[in-house]
Amino acid sequence: MTDHPDAASDPGSPRLTAAQVRLRTFRPGDEAQILDLFERCFHVRRSLEHWRWLYRLNPAGGPWIQLAVDPGERIVGHYSGYPVRFHRCDGGVGRDLLASQVGDTMTAPEVRHLGRGPTSLLARLAGTFYAARRRDGVAFSYGFNTGNIHRFSILFVGAREFEEARECVLRPARVVGAECPAARSLRLRGARVERLHLGDPRLDDLFERARHAYRYLVRRDSRYLAWRYGVCPDREYRAFAVTLRGELLGWAVFRREGRRLLWGDALFDPSADGAAALLLGEVLTGELGADLEQVDGWFSRHPVWWSTTLTELGFRVEAEPQALGFVFVPGVEADPLPAFRDALYYTRGDSDLF
Repeated sequence: MTDHPDAASDPGSPRLTAAQVRLRTFRPGDEAQILDLFERCFHVRRSLEHWRWLYRLNPAGGPWIQLAVDPGERIVGHYSGYPVRFHRCDGGVGRDLLASQVGDTMTAPEVRHLGRGPTSLLARLAGTFYAARRRDGVAFSYGFNTGNIHRFSILFVGAREFEEARECVLRPARVVGAECPAARSLRLRGARVERLHLGDPRLDDLFERARHAYRYLVRRDSRYLAWRYGVCPDREYRAFAVTLRGELLGWAVFRREGRRLLWGDALFDPSADGAAALLLGEVLTGELGADLEQVDGWFSRHPVWWSTTLTELGFRVEAEPQALGFVFVPGVEADPLPAFRDALYYTRGDSDLF
Protein backbone atom coordinates (compact mmCIF):
# COMPACT_ATOMS: atom_id res chain seq x y z
CA MET A 1 0.00 0.00 0.00
CA THR A 2 1.07 3.56 -0.64
CA ASP A 3 0.46 6.54 1.59
CA HIS A 4 -0.60 9.85 0.04
CA PRO A 5 2.73 11.63 -0.70
CA ASP A 6 1.25 15.12 -0.56
CA ALA A 7 -0.97 14.76 2.50
CA ALA A 8 -0.86 17.62 4.97
CA SER A 9 1.25 17.30 8.11
CA ASP A 10 -0.21 17.37 11.59
CA PRO A 11 0.09 20.98 12.85
CA GLY A 12 -0.11 19.83 16.47
CA SER A 13 3.04 17.66 16.28
CA PRO A 14 6.60 18.87 16.95
CA ARG A 15 8.22 19.88 13.68
CA LEU A 16 11.32 17.88 12.92
CA THR A 17 14.05 19.06 10.58
CA ALA A 18 15.49 16.99 7.77
CA ALA A 19 18.82 16.77 9.58
CA GLN A 20 17.13 15.13 12.57
CA VAL A 21 15.72 12.27 10.52
CA ARG A 22 18.07 9.36 9.83
CA LEU A 23 17.61 6.59 7.25
CA ARG A 24 18.42 2.98 8.08
CA THR A 25 17.43 -0.55 7.13
CA PHE A 26 15.02 -2.83 8.98
CA ARG A 27 16.05 -4.46 12.25
CA PRO A 28 14.24 -7.36 13.94
CA GLY A 29 11.90 -5.85 16.49
CA ASP A 30 10.83 -2.94 14.25
CA GLU A 31 7.59 -4.75 13.40
CA ALA A 32 5.43 -3.20 16.13
CA GLN A 33 6.36 0.37 15.18
CA ILE A 34 5.90 -0.39 11.47
CA LEU A 35 2.39 -1.70 12.13
CA ASP A 36 1.58 1.37 14.23
CA LEU A 37 2.74 3.67 11.42
CA PHE A 38 0.71 1.65 8.93
CA GLU A 39 -2.43 2.16 11.01
CA ARG A 40 -1.78 5.89 11.38
CA CYS A 41 -1.31 6.31 7.63
CA PHE A 42 -4.00 4.00 6.25
CA HIS A 43 -6.51 3.93 9.13
CA VAL A 44 -6.66 0.15 9.11
CA ARG A 45 -4.85 -2.33 11.32
CA ARG A 46 -2.61 -4.90 9.64
CA SER A 47 -2.07 -8.06 11.66
CA LEU A 48 1.39 -9.18 12.70
CA GLU A 49 0.65 -12.51 11.02
CA HIS A 50 0.05 -10.76 7.68
CA TRP A 51 3.24 -8.72 8.04
CA ARG A 52 5.29 -11.84 8.81
CA TRP A 53 3.80 -13.67 5.85
CA LEU A 54 4.58 -10.81 3.48
CA TYR A 55 8.05 -9.86 4.66
CA ARG A 56 9.52 -12.77 6.63
CA LEU A 57 8.07 -15.94 5.09
CA ASN A 58 8.58 -15.02 1.44
CA PRO A 59 10.45 -17.98 -0.09
CA ALA A 60 12.44 -15.61 -2.33
CA GLY A 61 13.99 -13.82 0.67
CA GLY A 62 13.80 -10.42 2.32
CA PRO A 63 12.74 -8.36 4.15
CA TRP A 64 13.63 -5.39 1.99
CA ILE A 65 12.65 -2.40 4.11
CA GLN A 66 14.12 1.11 4.31
CA LEU A 67 13.14 3.18 7.35
CA ALA A 68 13.34 6.80 8.50
CA VAL A 69 13.71 7.36 12.25
CA ASP A 70 13.66 10.47 14.43
CA PRO A 71 16.24 11.22 17.17
CA GLY A 72 14.35 8.96 19.57
CA GLU A 73 14.46 6.03 17.10
CA ARG A 74 10.75 6.39 16.41
CA ILE A 75 9.92 5.19 12.90
CA VAL A 76 8.46 8.04 10.83
CA GLY A 77 8.95 6.73 7.29
CA HIS A 78 8.90 3.39 5.50
CA TYR A 79 9.64 2.19 1.95
CA SER A 80 9.59 -1.52 1.23
CA GLY A 81 9.40 -4.26 -1.33
CA TYR A 82 9.68 -8.01 -1.47
CA PRO A 83 11.63 -10.24 -3.83
CA VAL A 84 9.88 -12.05 -6.68
CA ARG A 85 11.46 -14.57 -9.03
CA PHE A 86 10.66 -14.02 -12.71
CA HIS A 87 11.40 -16.35 -15.59
CA ARG A 88 12.15 -15.22 -19.12
CA CYS A 89 12.47 -17.35 -22.26
CA ASP A 90 14.29 -15.98 -25.30
CA GLY A 91 14.70 -18.17 -28.35
CA GLY A 92 13.91 -21.28 -26.33
CA VAL A 93 16.51 -20.45 -23.67
CA GLY A 94 15.16 -19.69 -20.20
CA ARG A 95 16.72 -17.72 -17.36
CA ASP A 96 15.55 -16.56 -13.96
CA LEU A 97 15.53 -12.90 -12.93
CA LEU A 98 15.22 -11.36 -9.49
CA ALA A 99 12.64 -8.56 -9.26
CA SER A 100 11.21 -6.47 -6.45
CA GLN A 101 7.51 -5.87 -5.97
CA VAL A 102 7.06 -2.52 -4.25
CA GLY A 103 5.25 -2.88 -0.93
CA ASP A 104 4.20 -0.36 1.70
CA THR A 105 5.39 3.23 1.26
CA MET A 106 4.37 5.69 3.98
CA THR A 107 5.45 8.69 6.03
CA ALA A 108 4.14 9.99 9.33
CA PRO A 109 2.09 13.22 9.09
CA GLU A 110 4.63 15.20 11.14
CA VAL A 111 7.44 14.68 8.61
CA ARG A 112 5.58 15.44 5.40
CA HIS A 113 6.84 19.02 5.48
CA LEU A 114 10.46 17.88 5.11
CA GLY A 115 11.36 18.85 1.56
CA ARG A 116 9.23 18.68 -1.54
CA GLY A 117 9.35 16.45 -4.58
CA PRO A 118 12.89 15.09 -5.02
CA THR A 119 13.99 16.37 -1.57
CA SER A 120 11.03 14.92 0.30
CA LEU A 121 11.53 12.18 2.85
CA LEU A 122 9.63 9.71 0.67
CA ALA A 123 11.93 10.42 -2.28
CA ARG A 124 15.01 10.03 -0.06
CA LEU A 125 13.70 6.69 1.20
CA ALA A 126 12.99 5.55 -2.36
CA GLY A 127 16.48 6.52 -3.50
CA THR A 128 18.19 4.43 -0.85
CA PHE A 129 15.76 1.57 -1.39
CA TYR A 130 16.39 1.31 -5.14
CA ALA A 131 20.16 1.73 -4.73
CA ALA A 132 20.12 -1.26 -2.37
CA ARG A 133 18.05 -3.31 -4.81
CA ARG A 134 20.55 -2.68 -7.59
CA ARG A 135 23.28 -3.96 -5.27
CA ASP A 136 21.11 -7.05 -4.73
CA GLY A 137 21.08 -7.64 -8.48
CA VAL A 138 17.39 -6.79 -8.93
CA ALA A 139 16.48 -6.58 -12.62
CA PHE A 140 13.58 -4.18 -11.99
CA SER A 141 11.12 -3.12 -9.31
CA TYR A 142 7.42 -2.92 -10.09
CA GLY A 143 3.98 -2.19 -8.70
CA PHE A 144 0.51 -0.97 -9.58
CA ASN A 145 -0.53 2.53 -8.54
CA THR A 146 -2.56 5.56 -9.51
CA GLY A 147 -3.19 9.21 -8.60
CA ASN A 148 -0.68 11.31 -6.68
CA ILE A 149 1.72 8.48 -5.87
CA HIS A 150 1.75 7.51 -9.55
CA ARG A 151 2.75 11.04 -10.58
CA PHE A 152 5.22 11.26 -7.69
CA SER A 153 6.89 8.00 -8.70
CA ILE A 154 7.23 9.05 -12.34
CA LEU A 155 8.53 12.55 -11.55
CA PHE A 156 10.82 11.96 -8.57
CA VAL A 157 11.59 8.26 -8.11
CA GLY A 158 12.64 7.27 -11.62
CA ALA A 159 9.60 5.08 -12.27
CA ARG A 160 8.31 4.47 -15.78
CA GLU A 161 4.86 3.41 -16.89
CA PHE A 162 4.28 0.21 -18.82
CA GLU A 163 0.49 0.24 -19.24
CA GLU A 164 -2.83 0.57 -17.45
CA ALA A 165 -3.80 -2.74 -15.92
CA ARG A 166 -5.91 -4.71 -18.41
CA GLU A 167 -9.29 -5.34 -16.80
CA CYS A 168 -10.95 -8.40 -18.38
CA VAL A 169 -14.64 -8.77 -17.50
CA LEU A 170 -17.23 -11.47 -18.09
CA ARG A 171 -20.61 -9.81 -17.62
CA PRO A 172 -23.03 -11.29 -16.86
CA ALA A 173 -21.28 -14.25 -15.31
CA ARG A 174 -22.43 -17.17 -17.39
CA VAL A 175 -21.60 -20.86 -17.60
CA VAL A 176 -19.13 -21.34 -20.42
CA GLY A 177 -17.87 -24.93 -20.28
CA ALA A 178 -21.01 -26.60 -21.63
CA GLU A 179 -20.96 -24.60 -24.86
CA CYS A 180 -17.28 -25.18 -25.66
CA PRO A 181 -16.66 -28.24 -27.91
CA ALA A 182 -13.02 -28.52 -26.77
CA ALA A 183 -14.10 -28.57 -23.12
CA ARG A 184 -16.68 -31.28 -23.86
CA SER A 185 -14.01 -33.29 -25.65
CA LEU A 186 -11.64 -32.99 -22.70
CA ARG A 187 -14.35 -34.18 -20.33
CA LEU A 188 -15.11 -37.17 -22.54
CA ARG A 189 -11.42 -38.09 -22.45
CA GLY A 190 -11.56 -38.15 -18.65
CA ALA A 191 -10.48 -34.65 -17.66
CA ARG A 192 -11.95 -33.33 -14.42
CA VAL A 193 -11.85 -30.21 -12.27
CA GLU A 194 -10.72 -30.56 -8.67
CA ARG A 195 -9.70 -28.38 -5.75
CA LEU A 196 -5.99 -27.69 -5.92
CA HIS A 197 -3.49 -28.07 -3.12
CA LEU A 198 -1.09 -25.21 -3.73
CA GLY A 199 1.98 -27.19 -2.70
CA ASP A 200 1.24 -29.90 -5.28
CA PRO A 201 4.53 -30.89 -7.00
CA ARG A 202 2.65 -31.27 -10.30
CA LEU A 203 2.58 -27.46 -10.38
CA ASP A 204 6.32 -27.53 -11.04
CA ASP A 205 5.89 -29.96 -13.92
CA LEU A 206 3.19 -27.73 -15.44
CA PHE A 207 5.34 -24.63 -15.14
CA GLU A 208 8.24 -26.36 -16.89
CA ARG A 209 5.96 -27.43 -19.75
CA ALA A 210 4.21 -24.07 -20.13
CA ARG A 211 6.92 -21.49 -19.44
CA HIS A 212 8.11 -21.32 -23.07
CA ALA A 213 4.59 -20.41 -24.16
CA TYR A 214 4.33 -17.57 -21.62
CA ARG A 215 7.91 -16.32 -22.11
CA TYR A 216 8.11 -13.67 -19.34
CA LEU A 217 6.32 -14.19 -16.03
CA VAL A 218 6.61 -14.70 -12.30
CA ARG A 219 7.96 -18.19 -11.63
CA ARG A 220 4.66 -19.81 -10.68
CA ASP A 221 6.02 -22.97 -9.08
CA SER A 222 4.63 -24.86 -6.10
CA ARG A 223 6.83 -23.07 -3.56
CA TYR A 224 5.72 -19.62 -4.70
CA LEU A 225 2.02 -20.54 -5.00
CA ALA A 226 1.94 -22.23 -1.59
CA TRP A 227 3.25 -18.99 -0.08
CA ARG A 228 1.29 -16.50 -2.20
CA TYR A 229 -2.14 -18.13 -1.91
CA GLY A 230 -1.84 -21.15 0.35
CA VAL A 231 -0.78 -19.55 3.65
CA CYS A 232 -1.73 -15.89 3.17
CA PRO A 233 -3.61 -14.75 6.30
CA ASP A 234 -6.72 -12.56 6.17
CA ARG A 235 -7.65 -13.66 2.64
CA GLU A 236 -9.65 -16.66 1.48
CA TYR A 237 -8.54 -17.97 -1.89
CA ARG A 238 -10.03 -20.88 -3.83
CA ALA A 239 -7.74 -22.74 -6.20
CA PHE A 240 -8.88 -25.26 -8.83
CA ALA A 241 -7.09 -27.44 -11.35
CA VAL A 242 -7.94 -29.38 -14.49
CA THR A 243 -6.37 -32.84 -14.50
CA LEU A 244 -6.26 -35.59 -17.09
CA ARG A 245 -5.05 -39.04 -16.05
CA GLY A 246 -3.23 -37.47 -13.14
CA GLU A 247 -1.48 -34.76 -15.16
CA LEU A 248 -2.14 -31.09 -14.42
CA LEU A 249 -3.42 -29.22 -17.48
CA GLY A 250 -4.01 -25.85 -15.80
CA TRP A 251 -5.04 -24.06 -12.64
CA ALA A 252 -6.78 -20.89 -11.51
CA VAL A 253 -7.18 -18.97 -8.24
CA PHE A 254 -10.33 -17.03 -7.30
CA ARG A 255 -11.70 -14.88 -4.49
CA ARG A 256 -15.34 -13.94 -4.00
CA GLU A 257 -16.08 -10.27 -3.27
CA GLY A 258 -19.78 -9.57 -2.95
CA ARG A 259 -21.41 -10.45 -6.26
CA ARG A 260 -18.07 -10.32 -8.10
CA LEU A 261 -15.79 -13.27 -8.62
CA LEU A 262 -12.19 -12.07 -8.80
CA TRP A 263 -10.11 -14.29 -11.04
CA GLY A 264 -6.72 -13.55 -9.58
CA ASP A 265 -4.29 -15.92 -11.25
CA ALA A 266 -4.00 -18.73 -13.79
CA LEU A 267 -1.57 -20.88 -15.72
CA PHE A 268 -2.58 -23.36 -18.43
CA ASP A 269 -0.78 -25.72 -20.74
CA PRO A 270 -1.31 -24.08 -24.16
CA SER A 271 -1.78 -27.47 -25.79
CA ALA A 272 -4.74 -28.30 -23.49
CA ASP A 273 -7.44 -26.75 -25.64
CA GLY A 274 -10.67 -26.30 -23.68
CA ALA A 275 -9.11 -26.66 -20.21
CA ALA A 276 -9.82 -23.05 -19.18
CA ALA A 277 -13.44 -23.30 -20.35
CA LEU A 278 -13.89 -26.57 -18.49
CA LEU A 279 -12.47 -25.13 -15.27
CA LEU A 280 -14.42 -21.86 -15.38
CA GLY A 281 -17.63 -23.68 -16.22
CA GLU A 282 -17.26 -25.95 -13.18
CA VAL A 283 -16.49 -23.00 -10.91
CA LEU A 284 -19.50 -21.01 -12.09
CA THR A 285 -21.88 -23.93 -11.48
CA GLY A 286 -20.49 -24.48 -7.99
CA GLU A 287 -20.60 -22.60 -4.70
CA LEU A 288 -18.49 -19.68 -5.93
CA GLY A 289 -20.82 -19.07 -8.87
CA ALA A 290 -24.04 -18.51 -6.92
CA ASP A 291 -25.77 -15.16 -7.58
CA LEU A 292 -22.85 -13.58 -9.43
CA GLU A 293 -23.01 -10.42 -11.51
CA GLN A 294 -19.58 -10.68 -13.11
CA VAL A 295 -16.20 -12.37 -13.22
CA ASP A 296 -13.20 -10.09 -13.62
CA GLY A 297 -9.43 -10.17 -13.50
CA TRP A 298 -6.31 -8.51 -14.83
CA PHE A 299 -4.75 -10.36 -17.73
CA SER A 300 -2.02 -8.94 -19.93
CA ARG A 301 -2.21 -9.07 -23.71
CA HIS A 302 0.56 -11.69 -23.75
CA PRO A 303 0.63 -14.48 -24.54
CA VAL A 304 -1.67 -13.91 -27.51
CA TRP A 305 -3.13 -17.43 -27.37
CA TRP A 306 -4.28 -16.79 -23.78
CA SER A 307 -5.88 -13.45 -24.69
CA THR A 308 -7.69 -15.25 -27.51
CA THR A 309 -8.89 -17.91 -25.05
CA LEU A 310 -10.36 -15.25 -22.75
CA THR A 311 -12.11 -13.56 -25.68
CA GLU A 312 -13.61 -16.88 -26.72
CA LEU A 313 -14.86 -17.37 -23.15
CA GLY A 314 -16.73 -14.06 -23.45
CA PHE A 315 -14.37 -11.73 -21.57
CA ARG A 316 -14.07 -8.13 -22.74
CA VAL A 317 -11.34 -5.62 -21.93
CA GLU A 318 -12.65 -2.59 -20.02
CA ALA A 319 -11.08 0.46 -18.40
CA GLU A 320 -9.58 -0.37 -15.02
CA PRO A 321 -12.01 1.27 -12.53
CA GLN A 322 -9.27 3.04 -10.52
CA ALA A 323 -6.98 3.68 -13.52
CA LEU A 324 -4.28 1.58 -11.84
CA GLY A 325 -1.18 1.26 -13.97
CA PHE A 326 1.81 -1.06 -14.05
CA VAL A 327 4.89 1.02 -13.26
CA PHE A 328 8.49 -0.08 -12.89
CA VAL A 329 11.89 1.22 -11.85
CA PRO A 330 14.81 -0.20 -13.86
CA GLY A 331 17.49 -2.02 -11.92
CA VAL A 332 20.44 -3.94 -13.33
CA GLU A 333 18.40 -4.57 -16.51
CA ALA A 334 18.78 -1.09 -17.95
CA ASP A 335 15.56 -1.03 -19.96
CA PRO A 336 13.07 -3.90 -19.48
CA LEU A 337 10.28 -2.04 -21.29
CA PRO A 338 10.83 -3.61 -24.75
CA ALA A 339 10.68 -7.09 -23.23
CA PHE A 340 7.54 -6.16 -21.26
CA ARG A 341 5.87 -4.96 -24.45
CA ASP A 342 6.86 -8.09 -26.31
CA ALA A 343 6.21 -10.85 -23.79
CA LEU A 344 5.18 -9.98 -20.21
CA TYR A 345 2.38 -12.03 -18.63
CA TYR A 346 0.80 -10.64 -15.46
CA THR A 347 -2.40 -11.03 -13.46
CA ARG A 348 -4.08 -9.29 -10.54
CA GLY A 349 -2.32 -11.82 -8.32
CA ASP A 350 0.98 -10.20 -9.27
CA SER A 351 -0.13 -7.15 -7.31
CA ASP A 352 -0.96 -6.74 -3.62
CA LEU A 353 -4.57 -5.96 -4.57
CA PHE A 354 -5.77 -9.57 -4.70
